[in-house]
Amino acid sequence: MKRHHNFGVSFYIRQNKNKTKDYSIYACIKAGGTVRELCIRSGLKKDDWNEGKGRPKEKNDELIMLSLYLDTVKSKLLNICLDLELNAGILSAENVRNIYLDRKSTHYTLLQLIDKATTKYEKEIEKGSLKNYKATKSYVEAFCKIKYKSGDVPLRHLTYAFIDELKTYILNHPLKPNNPCHSNGCMKHMARLKKIMAWAYEMRFVDRDVFASYKIKIKRHESEILHWEQLKTLENKVLQRPMLNLVRDLFVFCCYTGMAPIDMQRLRPHQIYSGIDGLTWLTYTRVKSNVSANVPLLSPAIELIRKYKLKEGDILRDTVFPFVTNKDLNDNLKIIGEICEFRMPLHFYMARHTFATTVTLLQGVPITSIQEMLGHEKIESTMIYTRTSNPVVGMDMMLVQQKMDIWKRLSD
Repeated sequence: MKRHHNFGVSFYIRQNKNKTKDYSIYACIKAGGTVRELCIRSGLKKDDWNEGKGRPKEKNDELIMLSLYLDTVKSKLLNICLDLELNAGILSAENVRNIYLDRKSTHYTLLQLIDKATTKYEKEIEKGSLKNYKATKSYVEAFCKIKYKSGDVPLRHLTYAFIDELKTYILNHPLKPNNPCHSNGCMKHMARLKKIMAWAYEMRFVDRDVFASYKIKIKRHESEILHWEQLKTLENKVLQRPMLNLVRDLFVFCCYTGMAPIDMQRLRPHQIYSGIDGLTWLTYTRVKSNVSANVPLLSPAIELIRKYKLKEGDILRDTVFPFVTNKDLNDNLKIIGEICEFRMPLHFYMARHTFATTVTLLQGVPITSIQEMLGHEKIESTMIYTRTSNPVVGMDMMLVQQKMDIWKRLSD
C-alpha cells in the first residue's frame, strides 16, 4: 500500500474525560489532502498501548484480538480509499469515514445526481417544472453518450470545459426534430444544473462546485401585449366551437386579472369575496412563487365568473372555471389569434402582460398597485411586465405641463 500517496491510516489513543480516565483508540484517516479521525474503541488502559508502533501491546489474548481487529479496520479503510481512487469517487477523508460508517453519500455520477435531485424535487415543485428537469437530464444523457464510453461522468471529473461543451451541444442538438433550443431555453437547462450542483456541494456530495462561477445569461424579450382595440375584438369575436369559446374566455379573464394560467385553473369560489369597500375581490397564492396576490375585479371578469357558475345539470367541479389542459389552451389560443387576424401569435402569458400594461399602467394605475395585483415580491419583476409606452410618458408630461401652467398663472 505504500505506493499510494493519496491516502493512509494510522492509530493513536486519547484520554477520555470521565472519572475512570481510560483511553479511546482513534483511526487517523488521510485521503485526498484531508484528514479526519474515527473513534474505533474505548476503555483502553494507557499501559496497554505502544505509542511508538501505534498498536496495542500484545500482552494477552484480549489485546492480541484487539490488534487483529485494528488490522481489519485499517484494511477496510484502505480498500475504501483505493475504491474511491480507482472508480472515480471523491477521495477525501470525510468520504472514507462516511462510507465506513455506512453513510454512502458521495462518489455520484452526474446522471445519478440529477436522478437524486429530481426525486427530491418531486415533492417541492410543480409537475410542469419537474418535466423541465427531465428534459435537462435528456440533454445531459445524450451528450454524455457521445463524450464518454460509459455514457456518464463522475462528479469529480466535471470541469468548466464540460459546461461550455454541454451548452454548445444543447444549442445544436434539439431533443425533437425542427424544435431547436435557443439561447434562453439553453440557459434554463444550465440554471437547473447549476442549482443541482449547488445543492450537491451543500450536501457534501462534491468537494467543489464547478458551476459556482458560471453566469446564467437570460436575454429579456419584451412580450407582446393586446391593446384595447385588440382586446375588444377578441371579446366580441363570434366563435363556433365550444372549446374555442371557453379558451377565449379564460384568456380574457387573465387579461382583466393578471393571473397566470396555472393559477386561474386552480381558482376556487371561496377565493372571490365582497370587500367592505363594495368591490368584488379575488385573492390567491401564486403557484410559481408562493406569494399572495389581491385583485379588485373589473366588470368583464365578474361577468365571466357568473357565466361559468355551476347550474343544475352541470358536471360538478370545485374550481371557478372548467379545467383545460395546457396543450388545449395553447393550441386553441393559436387558432383564436388566427381567426381574429392578429399579426402576432397569442400565448397565455400575453394576458398577464396585457393586464400589467394596457388594463392598468396605461390607465394611470401606480406600479406599486400593479405589483400587489401581480403578486410580485420585487418591483423589478413588475417593471419587466409593464411596458412604459409613449401614451404613459405623454400623460405624465401633461400633468407636469398643467402644474407649470398653474404656477405661471399664480406668478402673473
